[in-house]
Amino acid sequence: MEGKRPSETTEAAKRKVVKKKDPNAPKRAMSAFFFWMTENRDRLKKPGMGVADVAKAAGVEWGKLSDKTKWEKLAENDKKRYEKEISQYRGK
Repeated sequence: MEGKRPSETTEAAKRKVVKKKDPNAPKRAMSAFFFWMTENRDRLKKPGMGVADVAKAAGVEWGKLSDKTKWEKLAENDKKRYEKEISQYRGK
C-alpha cells in the first residue's frame, strides 16, 4: 500500500457546487400535510418535546386521519398558484 495516494478526481468529485438560489423565485407549493401541520402544530407540541418528536406525533396522527379533503384542496390551490407564478417567472 506504500506509494498509494487518493486520486485528485475522487477528492474533486466529493465537493459539490452549491447553486445560489434566486431570492425572486416563487416559493414552492405546500403539501396537504404541511397545511394540516400549520393548523395543528401548537396542539401537538408539548413542553420538552423536540422538533423530531412533534413531527413523529404529527405523522402518526396524519396517517390515522380519514378526512383530508380540506387540506388536499388547499394544497391543490397552492400548487396552481405555484405553477402560475413559476411560468411567469420563467417567462420574464
